[in-house]
Amino acid sequence: MRVASNVYQMQWLASIQRKQAELAAIQQQTSSGKRVSTAADDPAGAAQALLLQQGLDRLTNFKSNADTASRRLSLEEVALSQGSDTLNRVRELAIQAANATQTRESRSAMVAEVRELLTGLFDTANAQDGQGNYLFAGNQVQSRPFVPGTPVQYNGDSGVRSQRIGDTRTVQEGDPGSTVFMQVPAGNGTFTVTDNFSNQGTAYWTSATVSNASAWIPDTYSVTFTAVDTWEARNSSGSLVGSGSYSPGQSVGFAGVSISLEGTPVAGDQFVVQQSGFQSVFKTVQDFLTTLDIDTSSPEGRARFQNQLNNGLLNLDQSLQHLGNIRSQVGARLATIDRQQSSNADMSLDLAQSISVIRDLDYASAISKMEQQLNSLEAAQKAYTRTRSLSLFDVL
Repeated sequence: MRVASNVYQMQWLASIQRKQAELAAIQQQTSSGKRVSTAADDPAGAAQALLLQQGLDRLTNFKSNADTASRRLSLEEVALSQGSDTLNRVRELAIQAANATQTRESRSAMVAEVRELLTGLFDTANAQDGQGNYLFAGNQVQSRPFVPGTPVQYNGDSGVRSQRIGDTRTVQEGDPGSTVFMQVPAGNGTFTVTDNFSNQGTAYWTSATVSNASAWIPDTYSVTFTAVDTWEARNSSGSLVGSGSYSPGQSVGFAGVSISLEGTPVAGDQFVVQQSGFQSVFKTVQDFLTTLDIDTSSPEGRARFQNQLNNGLLNLDQSLQHLGNIRSQVGARLATIDRQQSSNADMSLDLAQSISVIRDLDYASAISKMEQQLNSLEAAQKAYTRTRSLSLFDVL
């Protein structure tokens, strides 16, 4: 069989071109630092690297979500701290107001300060996150949540916004204002005590506690003084649930509750005990303003003032405890985010290292291989140069 010289030449050229392509590929790898730039370089490795990169991208998104949640929760914590400081100052003023030496003028100064504190409390409740979104509006982040009035108007909702910060972890990025500022248990958290506005005596309550939780039946009870030294308690159906004698400083007990009283009542004076409901922190402060306006020039007025002031102090304590509980929850969420961020960072590092093993180039091996390919190409080129000039006539 005859084989033409040009066939050999084409084979030599194809071999040289293949070696040039291999050399170009290794040079591209050394310049980019990537062993796998396209799926053609290593189909199996490229597929594995793609899956790992998707995991890395997902962790990047989790970090962005965690940063958003952490920022809003940190701002909420600041707002809750400011709200607690405001209520603590109101409580200090309430204790000062209980001093019998206070004059109407000094109380007027208190009224002015409490009004400013109430304005500041509204500003705190209407705090924003720096992007124009309200912290305590639920899902209605573009709506100013709290509007002063009687009662205070809440324009937000009870929605809860959450962020996914891990494959199996989500975190609540805030609390709706309806929960934070509007749903505070009144009184001691179990029941409230209010005096009848028509009371004529000087009796007022000083403490209200649950003495036997198992005996407490939520209802509305009326405690009526049948004489200056006797009392009876009836439930909402009019049934007698307790009675006894009274002297100033003595406690009245029935249905698992104990109420300490001071002062001297007159027959017909009455106190109402009912299950605690919810009221806003704003109403608690507004009620204190109303209390400061009571005329205490008469013993009866002084007793009415003391009754409402004691009720206000209980409500302030409940508000402070409520904000403190929510602040603790916020702190727990921030700690959860920190732990998840740390876990995500470790996982991101592992994924990045795994991707690097697949994609990145081993320079020592690549340079050695490139030198081998250079030598092979040079040898092939020299051999081709010598053989292309050979002819049968040179032998003859």
